[in-house]
Amino acid sequence: MICKYPPIQGGVSAECYWTAQLLAEMGHQVCVLTNAQEVEDGYRISLTENDERLLSGFRKPNSVRVISTTTDRRHVFVPQVNPSVSKLLSLGLEAVETEKPDFIWAHYLEPYGVVAYLLSKLTGVSYIFRHAGSDIGRLMLTSQLERIHHAVLENAKVILTRPSHHDRFQKLGIPSEKFARSISVKLRPDLFFSTPLSPRSPIVLGVYGKTGESKGTGALLNALAVLKQNDFPFKLKAHWGGRDLSRYTRQIQELGLESDVEFSGFIPHWSIPDFIRSCDAVFFLENRFSISFHHPSVPLEIISCGRPVITTAEVAEKPLYRELLRDGENAFVIQGDVTGEAVASEVGRVRDTQGGQGIQIPTSSQISKIHFRIQMHNLLEQIRHRL
Repeated sequence: MICKYPPIQGGVSAECYWTAQLLAEMGHQVCVLTNAQEVEDGYRISLTENDERLLSGFRKPNSVRVISTTTDRRHVFVPQVNPSVSKLLSLGLEAVETEKPDFIWAHYLEPYGVVAYLLSKLTGVSYIFRHAGSDIGRLMLTSQLERIHHAVLENAKVILTRPSHHDRFQKLGIPSEKFARSISVKLRPDLFFSTPLSPRSPIVLGVYGKTGESKGTGALLNALAVLKQNDFPFKLKAHWGGRDLSRYTRQIQELGLESDVEFSGFIPHWSIPDFIRSCDAVFFLENRFSISFHHPSVPLEIISCGRPVITTAEVAEKPLYRELLRDGENAFVIQGDVTGEAVASEVGRVRDTQGGQGIQIPTSSQISKIHFRIQMHNLLEQIRHRL
């Protein structure tokens, strides 16, 4: 696999990690090639010594071989850039020699899909490619990357995608015979399960992921200021990061929220369920997001742990969530602009709904009936027939 991997944060990294673990647990030999050890501090998961051990096997110790590029001060030339493609390609050539893989699994265009394409050309080993949202929705649309990204798609034996993207690829001349439905294996039933939720005071609110205005961070902090002004008892636990974090730490200070907000860095993928269950409600305030077909999994993660998600109409109206999220039950949906007052109002609704009997969170059949091994077995059979 050539892909993002912890300590890189985010949904693609999580999907790659759990895919590698599932394949290893099914008895396959898995080698991960990544540049994860070079991730910037602003997007780095905080890992303990025990977390580090889990990189090579969550349920089966040392079942996944992880090879990462590292920073080397000798890689200095003008103009100064990180030669990540060259480093991954060089390490990939060595890995193909030692591991003798049946095929290469690449996830995300830059730099992993490009490396898989070049590695396949040099070694003759076929590759499959899985995209995300931002790579085909932003990177591939730029003129300087368009040709190489098209070559990645054109030369992949299989493209793991959704039916909603078929037209996009066919307009690029990619035949439909290459398409296979991508599957998500992040929501493992042994981790994402529901526990009882009982009312408590102060209410414990949670949030995790990148900060930013499209993530609703500023509105969330303004909402907390409104709650505090109205003597509404609360505590916010945040696992935050990203390039804008310093801006919001200043906002916390300016609003006098230092004693009300407990925040630290990005959380390991395998610790997310316990964090969700430690909260009474969790925010996901994505709004005005630049990639319209983006399908975030965070709301699904939240409700699968038996906690309501406070979210936006933009998220609730996505195809994945139209039937799944029930306003006033497992979700509290902000209608209209995402402002501090609007967010604070939804927190009030959560408290009012939890009064007395406590909220009942319906679990989704999409969560409870997923059989990851069967899905992966069927996908691997499709891949084998196309290699």
